[in-house]
Amino acid sequence: MVTSQDDIKAEILATVDVEAFTVQLRSDGIVHSHTHGDIEFDIESLKKFTIEMGKLTHNKKAPLLLTLDDFAIPPVDTREYWALKDSCPYASAEAYITSSIGHKLIGNFYLKLNKPGRPTRLFTNKNEAIKWLRTFL
Repeated sequence: MVTSQDDIKAEILATVDVEAFTVQLRSDGIVHSHTHGDIEFDIESLKKFTIEMGKLTHNKKAPLLLTLDDFAIPPVDTREYWALKDSCPYASAEAYITSSIGHKLIGNFYLKLNKPGRPTRLFTNKNEAIKWLRTFL
């Protein structure tokens, strides 16, 4: 693993595309999911994501780093579903990188209204998110 003061990096061991999501298993044990803004997704997409995450982690729990394109806005029903503890049994914790005001607002609503069933935090800094996620390895 390569680490510097400016950016915590890890080797990508595996990558899979699942509809709107690109999912990567990092060498530090963190799973990184990026949501693309040009592809709509729904609860069935999230179920497919969960299956693929399970395959990447060999059905073991792992911390989940989530990034989104600026225009990737999760629909209300997907946020309600994803907040359920059993919606993704492979995620031990979730860190969302909120790079826009819109994502910060939606993220705060998600935390307060949906009350995720896993430890979940919002971050503006990817390195801070990774440091926090590593406490769940």
